[in-house]
Amino acid sequence: MKDAPELADFSPEVERHIARFLFERAQPLLLEFDSAWHLINLQGDANRFGFDVDNAQAGARQLQDLFIGLSHDESVDLPFVQMPNGRSAHVHLLVAGDGYRVLLLDAQGEHDRQQAQQQTSNEASLIGYQKGKAIAQLRQIRSELEQQRARLQDANALKNALIATLSHDFRTPLTSVFGYLHLLETRVEPEPDAETRHALRAIRRNANYLFTLAENLLEYARADTRSSLLAPVETDLQAMQEDLDGMFRPLAVEQGLDFGIELERVDETTPVLDELRVRQILVNLISNAVRYTHHGEVKARLAWKDAALLIEVRDTGIGIGEDYRERVFEPFNKVGQAAGSGAGLGLSIVKRLVRQMHGTLDLQSTLGKGSRFRIVLPGLALAKPADAPLLSSDAAGGTQQRVRSVLVVDDDPDITHLLEVMLTDLGFRVRSVGEATLAVEQALANPPDVLLVDVELPGLSGNTAVFRLRAKGYRGHIVTLSATPTEEARKVALNAGANQYLTKPINIDQLARAMQRAVSAA
Repeated sequence: MKDAPELADFSPEVERHIARFLFERAQPLLLEFDSAWHLINLQGDANRFGFDVDNAQAGARQLQDLFIGLSHDESVDLPFVQMPNGRSAHVHLLVAGDGYRVLLLDAQGEHDRQQAQQQTSNEASLIGYQKGKAIAQLRQIRSELEQQRARLQDANALKNALIATLSHDFRTPLTSVFGYLHLLETRVEPEPDAETRHALRAIRRNANYLFTLAENLLEYARADTRSSLLAPVETDLQAMQEDLDGMFRPLAVEQGLDFGIELERVDETTPVLDELRVRQILVNLISNAVRYTHHGEVKARLAWKDAALLIEVRDTGIGIGEDYRERVFEPFNKVGQAAGSGAGLGLSIVKRLVRQMHGTLDLQSTLGKGSRFRIVLPGLALAKPADAPLLSSDAAGGTQQRVRSVLVVDDDPDITHLLEVMLTDLGFRVRSVGEATLAVEQALANPPDVLLVDVELPGLSGNTAVFRLRAKGYRGHIVTLSATPTEEARKVALNAGANQYLTKPINIDQLARAMQRAVSAA
């Protein structure tokens, strides 16, 4: 590789070019002084460095002050000296035999670049510091979020346990209330007097209200924890119609209302719907209609056609003003309602459930004349059979026999007695036990035709008892009772070996249909 050329190697033309470039960039100012520091000559643009040409000697004294205390016997270089006008310059002192020469070279551009670099370096340091601080803060925030998430998970687990407990503690006593109320209504003889009829209807009215309120509060609490997946099952619309009629007709009749629930089957296919959600929608709409209608009628219609369920509930009640049409669907909103009971949750629950089932909801209402709710819910598809297979009739020589014996397993003495009375009225021989371990022993020693077992039992659960019985060869029909109205709970019970899953509160019609199904399956 050829060595770089020395300065003497440049041609005169190149040297002139370099000199001109450096001169234009440095804009030199040369001041010549005698040995007593009197200015004798000035070459260059003095104004560029802030010197007054008319008073050059004063500027010369300012330059002389820069070298006070420094040796004048040799050249001195002072970088980045601030001139009178604030401009930065390199100042060079050149010692001559008869005086001094001071050369000023413009350094403002270089000074600005260095300042910019220093600023960049400072900013980089500051950014690094802030980044480190931000990372530390993010770590602290992440740690706090992890702790908060753990607390929320604990709170959510507690909430779920509370919901399950409340569901059981609401539904179990309501089963007793509705069941014994039915016995009173059907066994008071002779015809009860007016005061007794009023008392019975008041009990039913308030029991229905308590049941609806409890269901809505539990549904509202479950909103952010329960699965949004639908639970399609083959739905008996006629049974649903009969249940709702039995629940609300006595209240409507007491108020002097013309009440009716019509069922229309245009499509002969079996309806597949989320039955629990459909029931809850109907209970809320009919309950509101009866509560806020003081004269006239409350009519409901169910129609299964074009693989969709049409629900219409209309009344001649107080109606809803146009200004409140949307607000009535907000939770805990009682705006525009007449004074009376109600938490203001029913319609918000209805709207949420319709949305979950991908349906449509339409409200038409006139203040003082009544309302009409119209809902269309598309049918669902079954991923697998809704129920576990019913028992084959390999026993009894292939002939169908009426189920006679029932073993009731429930730890609540009121529920146990109620079921004994109802089942006896239906023609069954009934025996009962209060805990699951004993039930397993008795069912294996003296197998009943039907086992009616509660899920929530002390010690061994009802589902575990069912699983053990099936594992040990019990072939009778099993009906599971539970206060948990979810599809997940139903699947657990059926997978354990149950044939039917009933949710509390249970009325006599539901129980009768369940037992008739058991008879048919035997």
